[in-house]
Amino acid sequence: MADRPSPSSTAPAHGHASGPMRLVDDVRASILERIRPLGTIELPLPEAFGCVLAADVTATLDIPSFSSSGMDGFAVRASDIERATADEPVTLRVAGRAMIGRQPEATVGGGEAVAIATGAPIPAGADTIVPVEETMLEDERVHVLASFDAGAFIRPAGQDFRSGQGLVPAGRRIGAAEMGLLASSGHASVLVFPRPRVVVLSTGDELVEAGRPAPFGMIRDANSFTLYGALREAGAVPYLGGIVRDDVEALRDQVLGLTVRADAFISSGGVSVGERDVVKKAFFRRGDIDFYKVAMQPGMPQGFGQIEGRPYFGLPGNPVSVFVSFEVFIRPALLKMMGRRDIFRPEVYAVLENDITGPMDKLQFARVKVWRDRGHWRAAVTGPSASNLLGTVAKANGLAMIPPGQARAEAGSRVRVMLFRALEEDE
Repeated sequence: MADRPSPSSTAPAHGHASGPMRLVDDVRASILERIRPLGTIELPLPEAFGCVLAADVTATLDIPSFSSSGMDGFAVRASDIERATADEPVTLRVAGRAMIGRQPEATVGGGEAVAIATGAPIPAGADTIVPVEETMLEDERVHVLASFDAGAFIRPAGQDFRSGQGLVPAGRRIGAAEMGLLASSGHASVLVFPRPRVVVLSTGDELVEAGRPAPFGMIRDANSFTLYGALREAGAVPYLGGIVRDDVEALRDQVLGLTVRADAFISSGGVSVGERDVVKKAFFRRGDIDFYKVAMQPGMPQGFGQIEGRPYFGLPGNPVSVFVSFEVFIRPALLKMMGRRDIFRPEVYAVLENDITGPMDKLQFARVKVWRDRGHWRAAVTGPSASNLLGTVAKANGLAMIPPGQARAEAGSRVRVMLFRALEEDE
């Protein structure tokens, strides 16, 4: 979502959920403005995987560090075999062997060859490799059946990187290839932005833990696990803080008691207007969190602020609202905390298979299944728009965005779609 506008001037006063609704882009911009990357730390390579490199890393030696053979065969001098053919082979004396992980047994002089394995160091004096398929071995002599130019089948030292050359730049997320490069250059640990530790809380007297019986009128806590999965997928380290009953002091104590193990907090439920909205009551007087209405569906009530210097995201309680709010506001903020530059989901324009309707004054996020058809993206809604139907998210791979001022997007029209799942996962 490029070219996002600056924060809206219609934002409500600090700590109040009344007043005009705020635009989605304005809210996201104001959140991101207050988010800072975490302090950098040195981590061992296995723990650094998936983190963003905080400083340029250079090669400490040539990669590869020595010239090696790319084939099983014989290391020879190209000048000795320049006239070799199958009809008139050149015969060389085998002076020794070159094996992987060892010094070659011999050097290669005129009229000599050294038997060599793939990956073994090139013996001194040799400048080409004759593949074993182009030779005939007879006692301590080898008959070469074809000529090869100097350098044939030799992997030269420094072919990939030279010592002192930039290896992995700062800002790069460490993936499999980067892990291998860093290890091959001797870097056992690197300076990175760490993964944020995020405490997840669910509020509500009606909630029970997953796996426990749910008496009539009670519901199992789905939001904690939706957020847990979303956090893991984003690269953060989630911690399930459990269910907090609709008790202001209990919530405040739970949050403040977990600050030592948290870089950020997410709670679901308790941010709307009502007697049971404990998040607002717990932190309103502290002046730590802003509560406001966002012109979006689902996910209108939102809260964001700082608790003991740590970002706190207060989400509504409906499961789809939780998912959409995470994708729109929290995921980009967490990626920024991790030092990422690519903090937004990819987007495409797709042709709708169905009509999408909703409120005129809100940005609608409709759950859709996106696929490619004859060179064009197409999208179909995955079910009703109710914010309690989490199955519509499980069936989807994108969120179609219908802008404010448009109550209906008709089938056949093109809409912007945020992709939140790899398309091949749905094939």
